[in-house]
Amino acid sequence: MVQGRRKNLKWVDIDMAKMELDKLILHFAQSNKAEGKSPKTLSWYTEMLNGFVRFLFKGNRNALLADFDVETVREFIVHEQGRGISPYTAQGKVRALKAFASWLFSEGYTGDNLLCTLKLPPLAESHYNGFFY
Repeated sequence: MVQGRRKNLKWVDIDMAKMELDKLILHFAQSNKAEGKSPKTLSWYTEMLNGFVRFLFKGNRNALLADFDVETVREFIVHEQGRGISPYTAQGKVRALKAFASWLFSEGYTGDNLLCTLKLPPLAESHYNGFFY
């Protein structure tokens, strides 16, 4: 008799809060790939999301799904803005994180869309040049 075999867990038995964000990011990339998104898009999402994970690690956090919330994402964006990133880059990071949050919800990893209330940081008035996007 084989001992030590892992018993298959049911979805409801998994503590989602303890799931590692880097593994979820890989699943997100696979999902996007299966949907036919371009390699460049996949790379962009992964780069943006891994920046958030690095931020968590630098702050001595575990980078678990439990660490993914509006307050922490806002801390991350303020930190990035403090490093001098452009308003467009800040918006891009927020867009990637919001897309990830939507995917987490649609796939059942979270009970709701954790970032649905998060707004995009504004672009400076001078960036509009009179045009509306």
